[in-house]
Amino acid sequence: MSMTDGYSLVHITVDGEYRAPLVASQLFDQAEWQAKDRGIAAPDKVEAWILGAMREYTDATAQEKLRSLVERCPNISVRMINGIGRLGYFPMVQLMKIYRRRLGKKPVIYHCRGESAAQWGLRMRDLFPGDKVVLDVRGYWPAEKLYERGIEYPEKAIGADRTLYNTLLDHLTKTISKVDGVTTVSESLRALLIEKSGATAGCAVVPCCVSAVVPGDRRDELRDSWGVGKDEIVVVYSGTTAAYQHLEDLTIPFMKALMDADSRIRPAFFSSQIDKITMMLQNAGLDIERVLLKKFRQDEVGSALSACDAGILIRKPTLVNRVANPVKIAEYLAAGLPIIIEKGVGGVADEMFGKGILKAVTLTASDANVSDQVAETLSWLNGGIASNRSVVQDYVRSVYLWSAAIHVSRALYQQVLKKHS
Repeated sequence: MSMTDGYSLVHITVDGEYRAPLVASQLFDQAEWQAKDRGIAAPDKVEAWILGAMREYTDATAQEKLRSLVERCPNISVRMINGIGRLGYFPMVQLMKIYRRRLGKKPVIYHCRGESAAQWGLRMRDLFPGDKVVLDVRGYWPAEKLYERGIEYPEKAIGADRTLYNTLLDHLTKTISKVDGVTTVSESLRALLIEKSGATAGCAVVPCCVSAVVPGDRRDELRDSWGVGKDEIVVVYSGTTAAYQHLEDLTIPFMKALMDADSRIRPAFFSSQIDKITMMLQNAGLDIERVLLKKFRQDEVGSALSACDAGILIRKPTLVNRVANPVKIAEYLAAGLPIIIEKGVGGVADEMFGKGILKAVTLTASDANVSDQVAETLSWLNGGIASNRSVVQDYVRSVYLWSAAIHVSRALYQQVLKKHS
């Protein structure tokens, strides 16, 4: 099959994931860019299929979310295709066949978010043998499931937890053996999938991306409205209070150490859970009056971040955190913010440290000297990071924008289309 042969692209999500803002940016925006960019190896048609339970057809919040996704992605067809589980998900398969036939005789690539979605892509490939299935592994699910249970390292799992891990790993391995191609979010996760689950060297890396860099035209306006002084440095955490974020044990104590050592440091927390974060800060003994606590709509976060000076992402370098690539990284960078990050987490490229885009700390090491870490970080923060904003955003344009990343996916699509053709 030549580079000029046509194909259609269908992104598949299941298990109600479409409701999450993360999936809106990582699946639907990705699909939208595949449709908008008509460059080399562009798909003829692009659709996103939301597969789920029949009740979602009559669920008001589900339908509202569907409408918002349709508005967000005007260049693709967003389809909600549901069925009744106890009836073998009838009539979902029949509807999928109808929508597949409407895409024509050229092959379809099913880009499936996770192993559960891939099972439906494989089912469609059985019905339409010329089609191909790409598994999108967004995280190492066997270890993530243990993490939800408080088990940070798979080797520590015993009994039922070990059985669960082995079962999920076996499912991942079998799924990888059946699909035509695999894409994932970091080089470290790619290496792990090759080592543990039989992925091949053709496994592609597409990090969690964003659609655009933030212009920063509201930076001064926002800082003035927040009462930030000209010489103050705003270090921001943006996200939830989930345990894996390590707010109470790592991020907040380090923020406190920075502001205690330098009065110009203004910690900021942007979250929908501000009340909970406020309680955490009070328990840690921070001066709340010196902390910026803000809650923004999703479409406001980018501008708010651009008014800050650096982002922060400190997590334990567990297996899950070493191979994951949080979208928070792309969001910080797109707003022009270099990032203070725990060494070994985030699945980031080593070159980012050399460019001054990332500042590594090692707060979780057994021999960590927090005072030294604070001094080094303050030196970095005071060393002209504001002038590095353009370097940060230039890097984003080449690596962390969908307009760049979709071409990596297209190269993989071309590989899988050539299989057995």
